[in-house]
This record gives sequence, structure tokens and C-alpha cells, in this order.
Amino acid sequence: MESKTTSNFVKKSFFSNYKWAFIPVLLGLLLYSNTFHNGFVLDDNLVTQDKFVVNGFKNITDLFTEKTLPEVGNIKPYRPITAVSFALDYALFKTDNLDAMASRLHIMNVFYFCITLLLSFIFVKKLFKSATIAIAVSSLFASHPLHVEVVANIKSRDEILAFLFGFLSLIFYQKYCELKSKKWFYLTLVFYFIAILSKESAILFLLVFPIVRFYLDDKKYIVKDLQFLIVPALMYLLLQRMVLGITLMPKMTEIDNMLVGITNTSDNLATRFYLVGLYLYKFLVPNMLMYDYSINYISKKTFASPEVWASIVSLLLLIYFTYKGIIKKNKIAFGTLFMIVMFLLTCNLFISIGATFAERFTFTPSFGFVIAISIIAFELIKKINQKSIYTLLLLFPVLLLYSFKTYSRNKDWKSNAVLFTHDYKNCSKSLRIQNNYASVFYQQTKKTVDLVEKKKLMLKSVEILDTVTKNYPNYIEAYLQKGICYLEIKDCENAIKNFEQAKKIGKYNFVIQSNLGIGYINCGRSNEAIGIFSNLLKEDKTQEKFYLKNLAVAYYNVKNIDSSNYYFTTLKQKYPDDLEVDNYLNLVNNYKKASLNTTKNQSQTQIGNSINTTLFDAAYKKYQSGDKNSAEKMLLDFIKINQTHAMSYAILGLIADEKKQFSKAIQYYKKSIALNPADYRIQFNLGNTFLKNNDETNAVIQFEKTIAMQPSYLNSYKSLELYYKSKNNLEKTTYYSNKIKEIENK
Repeated sequence: MESKTTSNFVKKSFFSNYKWAFIPVLLGLLLYSNTFHNGFVLDDNLVTQDKFVVNGFKNITDLFTEKTLPEVGNIKPYRPITAVSFALDYALFKTDNLDAMASRLHIMNVFYFCITLLLSFIFVKKLFKSATIAIAVSSLFASHPLHVEVVANIKSRDEILAFLFGFLSLIFYQKYCELKSKKWFYLTLVFYFIAILSKESAILFLLVFPIVRFYLDDKKYIVKDLQFLIVPALMYLLLQRMVLGITLMPKMTEIDNMLVGITNTSDNLATRFYLVGLYLYKFLVPNMLMYDYSINYISKKTFASPEVWASIVSLLLLIYFTYKGIIKKNKIAFGTLFMIVMFLLTCNLFISIGATFAERFTFTPSFGFVIAISIIAFELIKKINQKSIYTLLLLFPVLLLYSFKTYSRNKDWKSNAVLFTHDYKNCSKSLRIQNNYASVFYQQTKKTVDLVEKKKLMLKSVEILDTVTKNYPNYIEAYLQKGICYLEIKDCENAIKNFEQAKKIGKYNFVIQSNLGIGYINCGRSNEAIGIFSNLLKEDKTQEKFYLKNLAVAYYNVKNIDSSNYYFTTLKQKYPDDLEVDNYLNLVNNYKKASLNTTKNQSQTQIGNSINTTLFDAAYKKYQSGDKNSAEKMLLDFIKINQTHAMSYAILGLIADEKKQFSKAIQYYKKSIALNPADYRIQFNLGNTFLKNNDETNAVIQFEKTIAMQPSYLNSYKSLELYYKSKNNLEKTTYYSNKIKEIENK
């Protein structure tokens, strides 16, 4: 009976002390409720690609012993607790519907964020003994627009969890200082360690513990406590070393951090000071928000720049007043010191990190900022002898403006297309923003059936990317994107040129090499592709299926049928569910049969070509320029000499189709397919022409055949969706609509 009474007393005491925490928690929930139906944005999809995460708790130990969450660029994170949180999501909510899965992950992000608001309230209430200050601080923290990138970006959960567990450790440390019970100190150590395992930047909480003890009028044991508190930090560094190996600062480019490109020491330092000032400005005026502030947005500064001196003066004043305030145990100084401490690793003043400037880096430091703002308002109210509750009224306009900006900014994070377009139109200086905006047009081509419109979109993408490479000639990703666009519109010369330029700039890179290999295959240079994919198969086991398939195709193109058969067979053995391989194996077997009957037909079936294509290339350029009549005449001359050149018949089919000579186009396409049955795009074009020729039955058969050959080719599903919609077949329309969404979200 006694224990039950005690339990009731504890519960009543807790809720009595912290009942007003519902205000910031509810505010945070309301402000971020419009993210619940957002999709995967930026690098969110890295979460869905991690085999340890998506298996839920089947590989729970691997989350601690392997490098989870695929590396971005060359940065290798070791954040097992964040990985565990995602694994928990997949264990509880896993679904094959990517939209639904994204929604559930967003909901969990907001859930964790609301917990941080509760903990921030408890921490401030215990430290400053004021519910009013705690409400003000947590509410401002809940509404600050700089936090949108963290809460609305699924992968940035590491920031939320580092804050959550870091503040749990601070609260337990407060209890330890108050009650002197060792169990609270042990809990402090445990949750501090968990915070660092969530994100390594939480290691800076080590410097916050002595500040808290100092403000609690208990300085005697600061050094002794630090002797123990440093242990979790050292344990993390040891674990990180064991799992990842040596983890010195990764090699960066100007795209990662523009400071790398500023070789003049004086200018480099001036720019660093400017970045600190920009952070301070963004805290106060979080107006123009962007997901990227990389090269070209922030320009090099010198000590002749007035904004640099404005930053230096602001920083010196901040340090001076913080120092003076700490001596007097001023509450405002606690906030500014917390902000300074938690910014030490990410502000770029002392060390160069993997980004020039990022809103996500402000998440934890901004808590110190909102403390300072709240205390200033609280002290102003005290000076005019008003009740402390009026502090909330004084801060209400700021809270209202912050809330409006946060709620509206959340909408920009709905999808890549929305975010990339909005931020490009808002400010297009950043080269990465330009590069990503170009990808919007490329993605639109996947939803476009009309070939002329597809070409326009591709060329629009190339136009933007040309601006990127003109401003920064070493932007590898832009060259890769241009190469892919040119390949889609069958401009082999420019495709290869851009892929080779990317290779020239970068070191040996799997992505660059594989794109170049694909370019060689599609442009009739399969001999060169063989060497590339053979090396990739040895160097990178993560994309084995992709490399095997392309190596087999390349060998088939050069008529090394035995090698082609070997790699296709190996592919089928390792990946028996890949239906596309069956088509290729049939192609190889048919070729073998034909070879036995006659040597004349040995070169009749090709996926690519290795003949002199000078006349074809000239004809294709004519076609691209819009001179279809000249292109047609040149192609007809070309096939008189080269009757087995599949692509020539394909282009003739396009020309006939555009001239509305559908019967002729169908014949050309059929000839091209007879020579090159593996090109699903020609199969799709044939289906389109059947449809235009009012042969709906053969059109549907052709689209379904294209899907069987290339299950990820969106245009086939799109055409069938439109067809069945015109026939009012709701069941099949819904089926193909869902397949389109599924493919788009992959």
C-alpha cells in the first residue's frame, strides 16, 4: 500500500511540474503535421537502400558492427542508434507502398521531435525554475524555421536523436547534481553515449555538463565528473575506428565545401568569419531558406568586405558579453555559451567539414539562441514590473512569424520536384541547386510519351547543366547528367564526350565508369565497354547484377557468343527472378542456332554495331536538326550498304511516324526489332505507332511485351494507363497508375 501511494505521488509531482509542456509539444505537432504526406526527398532514399535497416530487427547486431546508412560522397557515418530507429520503423510499419512508407517515417520524425520539445521544457524548467521561460524557449524552438530541414528530411533524424538523447543525459545530470545519487550519474553516462551513437556531433555535450553544474551552484565536482564523462566519448571514437577504420577528415571538393577552393589563407579565414556571421543572421532572420548553400551561392570574401567585419564584430561582442555574463551566472549567457559550444564542430571556423553552410547544423545550437531571446524578453518584462506571463505576449509576434514560415516551408519538402523547383526559383546561384533543377526536367521525360516533348525536356536539362559546367568545369555529376540526357536522345557523340570528361576529372569512380560503359554499349563501342564492366565486376560487388548484364550484352554485341552466354547464364543462376535475362538467353540461343545453319547470318542480329557509321552519324545529326527529308535520304543510302544496321531502321521509323506514314513506320520498326530484339525502346515505339494507326490490339500487346523486357520502363505503363482510361476500364487504369507511382518512387 505504501509503495502504491509513493508511485501516485511521483506521477502527480511530475505532471504537476511539467504539465505546461503540452503547449510546445502541441505546437510542434501542429506545425509539422503537413509533412505527414511528404515523400522521400534528397538523400532520404539512402534509408530505404540500406539492407540492414529495411530488414527490421533481423540484423540488429549488424547495425552496430557495419557502416550503416550508405555514405554520401566520401563521408562515412557511424550512427548505429539512428539506424536502429529506422530499423524499428521498418519492423513495425514496413510496406511495399513507398508513399505510405515515406509517410510513416515522416510521422516518426515528428514524434521524435515532439519528445525533444518535452525534454527541452523539462531541462529549462529545472535549470531556471520558471515554467514561463520553459514555455517560451520550447515554443520558439518548436517553431524556428531553420529546423524544417531536420524535421521534414527523414534522413536528418540523426540530428533529432542526438538532441533527444543528449538532453536526456543533461536532465539525468541535473538530477544527479540535485540528489547526489550515483544511479542518475550512470544514466547520464549511458544516454550521453547513446546520443553520440546517434550522431557524432553530440560529443560536444561533454562541454555542456560542466556549464550546467556551474549554473546549479555546484562547481566542486566538475573536474571529477569530466573524468568519467569523457569515457563515452572515447568509447565512441574507439568503436568508430574499429568499424570504419581510420576516419580522418574526408577529402573534399569545392562542391562539398567552397572553402577548399580558397587557397589564399587570408581570404579563407575571412570567408570563415563571414559564414559564422551568416549563421547568426539566419538565427535572427530565417527568411530565405534553401536546402543547399554550396559553391556559387556563397562567394569568396576578403578582409576588405564589410560583411566580414560585421561578422567579426558580432562574434567578438557575442564572446565578450557571454564571458561577462558567465561570471555573473547570467541566464542569457548560458544560452549564448550553449550556442557557441554546440557550433564548434560545424561552423567551419576551426575545421572544414563536408558542407559550406547548412540549416541542419543549426538545430542543436539554436536551442541556446532561443534561450537567450526568451531570457531577454523575460528580463524586459521584469524591468517594467509586469507578470512573467507577459513574456509570452511579448514573444508572440516572433512566434507567429516563425510558425507561419515553418508551416509554409514544410510544403516545399513534399518531393524532389517541388523542392528543387522552389529553391531554384527562389535563388538559383548555388550550382548544386541548378544541377538538381536540371534533373526535374529529366524526370518529367519519364512521364512524357510524346517524343518531341521528351527531346525538348532533355535539351532544357542540358541547357541548365551547360551553365553549371561553364561556372565550374570540374562538376562531375553535371557531366554525368548531360551524358545521360544526350544518350536518351541518341546523341552518341555528346553522350560519350560528357561521360569521358567526367572520367577525366574524377578518380576511379564506380558511377562514372558504369555510365561510360553504358554509353559505349549504346553507341556501338562495346569492345571498350567490356574492359570497363569487367573491372567493375571485380571492384564493386554491390552492383553485381547490373555489371553482369551489361558485360553479357557487350560480349554479344562483338559476337563473342560463348562469353555472352556465360555471363547471361551466371546472371540467371544468381538472380533467377530476373525475367529480362530469359529474353537475352533466348536471343543468344537463337543466334547459336542461326550460326549452325549458315555463316552468312552470323552478324545479322546485334544489340549494337561495330561498322563504319559515318554516314549514319551525319544522317542522325540532320534528323536532330529537324531536316527529316535529308536524314531519310541519307539513311536509305546507308542501309543499302549496311542492311543489318538496326538503329537506321529505327530512325527511319521515327521519321515515318512523324510524317504520319504509320504503315511505313511499322515496317521499319519491325525490321529494326528483327535485327535488334533486345531494344525495348524500339518495341515501345512500335506500340505507339500501332496505337496511332488504330490497331489497339497490337498496341497493347506491344506495350505489354515492352514491360516484360524492361519492367522499369515507365512509358509503357503510362501508355497503357492512358489507353485503359480512354476505355473506362477502372481496374486496369488503377493497376497501371499504381505501377507508375511505384516505379517513380524507386
